[in-house]
This record gives sequence, structure tokens and C-alpha cells, in this order.
Amino acid sequence: MQWIQLGAQIHKSCLFVFVALLVQGATTFSSGQASFEDQDPDPPVLEVFLLTVGPGDAIWEKFGHNALVFQDSRDGTMMAYNWGIFDFRQHDFIMRLAKGRMRYSMRGFPALGLIEGYRNQDRTVWSQKLNLTPDQKFELLALVRQMDSESNRYYQYDYYRDNCSTRIRDALDSVLGGGISIVTKEQEAGNTYRWHTSRLLQSDMLAYLGIQFVVGNSGDMPISIWEEMFLPLLLKEHLQSVSNQSISGEDISILAPPEILAESSRDLQEVGRSSFLTRMLLLGSILGVVLLLSGWGASEGFIQARWILIGLGASWSMVTGILGALLLLSWFLTDHVFWTLNENIFQANPSSLVLAIILLMSLRKKEYPSVTKMAGIVAALAILGLIVQVLPGFDQANGEIIALAFPIHLGLYLGVTWWGSGKTK
Repeated sequence: MQWIQLGAQIHKSCLFVFVALLVQGATTFSSGQASFEDQDPDPPVLEVFLLTVGPGDAIWEKFGHNALVFQDSRDGTMMAYNWGIFDFRQHDFIMRLAKGRMRYSMRGFPALGLIEGYRNQDRTVWSQKLNLTPDQKFELLALVRQMDSESNRYYQYDYYRDNCSTRIRDALDSVLGGGISIVTKEQEAGNTYRWHTSRLLQSDMLAYLGIQFVVGNSGDMPISIWEEMFLPLLLKEHLQSVSNQSISGEDISILAPPEILAESSRDLQEVGRSSFLTRMLLLGSILGVVLLLSGWGASEGFIQARWILIGLGASWSMVTGILGALLLLSWFLTDHVFWTLNENIFQANPSSLVLAIILLMSLRKKEYPSVTKMAGIVAALAILGLIVQVLPGFDQANGEIIALAFPIHLGLYLGVTWWGSGKTK
């Protein structure tokens, strides 16, 4: 599954395409080839397997992927059905990405070829037989084939709530009569959507910061085991504790033990989330001090210091102003529900865009009062964003963004104030 393509090459930010492109299939190895041959002398006519794919190198591959594989002895087919298909060439791809209305689809593919493709990408592939009754298997096959039609295969992708992994979860839950949702919806996972996303993207700093910026308060709400299965590897893990009580009245796990069909040389997934708070605070403090000292130099008449103050201050304000304006517009003009009520708006908002313009204008006219006033407004909003953290309901985990932005805003305000109070040469 994969997120945020986020422009992974667009939004390396935001995340919004959290899924893999295709998927795989099979269940045991034989001479390096995947095989679903059943050793039972009287094998059933239909077997179903859950295939889980480990992370890859691309941003949208870091979340893993999965598929359902059907081995049908009646016609000798092994088909892998995958819900993670999207197309960069789609004429409105960029617009849909920006609006949070990504159009994904599902399709069936020959399983062995897809497994081989993932092996070539150096991604781990697991296969687990689903312990279902014959009726449940055929019901699941009928449901999947109904989806695999031009009229039904497309859906509006949501990187947390409706993706390749949740589609498989929902299909299995349907044939089990709610057997998965009943036992997992009330169980707390102990984590949040942000925590998992940060954990998986922490190796790519630009994508990591993009997610920290755009995901708002709702990304920090505690999630259930049911919701946590938006990640393929966690779907694989949690389903192993779900029972199928329809099999001879016994309490049998829905998933058989996993078999590895392809093994990657890379680490499977980041198991813990690193904190970049100290590094962000250090970077923000350095830039803030540079702006402050530039203001002192400008007050003493050093033209180079004035250029640094205006150039660096205007560049920072332009970037944060544009990002803030886009973030604010996304609340009202897009379907990115996890971006709304985002407390980062205190650190990046349109007022910085106004400050950037005034700073650039001051290259010709030394309008110290207007520059200082606007910088004071920006700094006051940043301070307010820090203060509200202690209030109920303002519990967004955005400490890293504050640590980076707040010292720069404060340093810029103090710098232009110092500049304006000094002498002109």
C-alpha cells in the first residue's frame, strides 16, 4: 500500500499516496519458483492466500503492499487481485492528488509474474493460506470478481481509511460476517496514524517534514486495531489473532503460518519512530541567530548584513507564507480531511507572505515601522501556536515544526527591530 505519493515526487510532503503499484502471489517455493501446489492427495478446488509485500525504495512503496491470490484447480489459474493501482499518466492525476481525490483501482493479474517482479525489486513477499470454509472461499471469489469489472474497479483512495490494505480487510470481514471488525474495532492499537507514517518515512527527511506539516490534529487521535490494518504488514500481523469460528465450530485462526516467497536484503520496516526535535531546534536556532545578528549588522550600517537580513528573511517568509496559504485553502477546497484544523497554521500562514513582500520593498525604501509591525504579527502568531499547546484540544504532535519555525520567526522579528532602531549609513 502506499501513501503519500505525496507527491513522492510531488508532495514528497504530503502524503497522499500511501500504496504500492502492483502485487504478487504464490505459496511455496520449488526450485526457486513460487508454487501453490497442495500436498493433500485430494486437494480442494479453490484455495485463497493473503500475499504481503515488504517496503520498497520509492516513497509510496515504504508502506508495503498486499493482495489476495486465488488458486483454482478447476481451470488451473492462480490470480492475484490487487487494490493499489494508480496511473501517473492519468490526465487529471496532479489535480486529483492536490484535491485529495485520488482515483485508484483493482485488477487481477497472474500471480507468479507479480511475485517475480517484487523479487526483482528486492522486496520481501509472504504468503499465508486463508482458513476459510468452501462457501466462504467461493463467496470471496464472487465478491472479488464482481469488483474486477470496469464499472466497479475504481474507488476514491484515502491513504488511511480506504486503500489497498483496508479493501482486503473489508472483503474478508464481509465473508466472515463481521468476524474481523467485531474483535478489532474496540481494541486500541496504542498508536496513531501520524506515528506510523512518521516511522515509515523517517529515512526521507523531505517527505517526513512534509507529512509532519500537512497532517493535522486528527492524525494524532488514537486508532483501533481495525484502523491500524491500513498498513499491509499490520494487517498480516493482526489477522493471525482473528479466528474463523465457522470451520467445524473450532476456534481456528483465519491465517495459516506465513511462508516467505522472496526475501529482501533491506530492513523490513522501521520498528520505532525517531525524534528529530533536537535537530530541528538546532537548525531553527542557527537561522534565528543569523537573522538576529544580521539585524544588528544592518543597524550599524553594514550593507552585507542588511542584504542577508532581507534576503534570508524574505525567502523564509515567502516559503512559509505560500505553504500556509496552501494549507489554509486545503481545509475548504480539498478532501484531505486529515489536513484540517492543523495547528501548524500558527507557524506558517499568509501573514508571512505579506512580510516577504514588505521586506523586498524595503530594499529601496527603508520602511522600518511597517517591516517591524508585520514581523511582530508573524512572531506573535508563532508564539500563540506555542502557547495553545497547553490548552485542551490543542494536542497536535507538531513539536518538530514549532522547533524549526518559531526561532526563525522570533529571530527575524528581533533582527528587523534592531535594524529599525539603529543608525543608517
